[in-house]
Amino acid sequence: MKNTWVLVRRYFSQEVRNSNVLFSLGLYLVGVAYLIYLLNGGSVPADKVWNTLLWIVVFFGAIQLSSRSFEFESNDYFYYYQTIAGPGATIIAKLLFNSAYIAVISTVTWGLFSVFFGNPVYNNILFGLALLLGSAGCSVVLTLTSGVAQRTQGNATLGAILALPLLLPILQLTSVLNLQAIVGVPTNEALNLLGSLGALDVGIGLLAYLLFPYLWQD
Repeated sequence: MKNTWVLVRRYFSQEVRNSNVLFSLGLYLVGVAYLIYLLNGGSVPADKVWNTLLWIVVFFGAIQLSSRSFEFESNDYFYYYQTIAGPGATIIAKLLFNSAYIAVISTVTWGLFSVFFGNPVYNNILFGLALLLGSAGCSVVLTLTSGVAQRTQGNATLGAILALPLLLPILQLTSVLNLQAIVGVPTNEALNLLGSLGALDVGIGLLAYLLFPYLWQD
């Protein structure tokens, strides 16, 4: 675990130093939210449309992140990480970092949508939990498929194509939970769906952890 947290801190420091990426991502989130606002004529979209648009923005932001997820583990860096950490610590650190990153993207997008369109959510706790679990699920899937694409000398398009079948059940469950939160369903009545989404995240995470050592082999 010590190597894992060292790598997580390293990933965060690399991201902070890469100010151009942070600026472009922030510009993307603000620009797309404002563009949707302008194209919608400043009116408030229906709840389902609001939720769908939010996840479209989050999804493409996550794709942008995953496309460069393993840029520091390619070529010479691959042997460096292989020496100091190994595949287990590397994939856990990458999953933790990407989950936190996508959770921030989701939260910022929710905030921007609340500013431009208002916040239609009645149960903010349930919506926040669904947002976090959905972000973690997207992170796990996109990290795994990005690793596959990187080690097979593919590109970001290959990773996105591989991710779609695994992302569909995660996005469907998350969308259902979000809509329940919007209409005000109590959190205790959505525990089964929350548990299913959490179990799906853990299951795909274990798959990533078990498969990554095979991807790690030169």
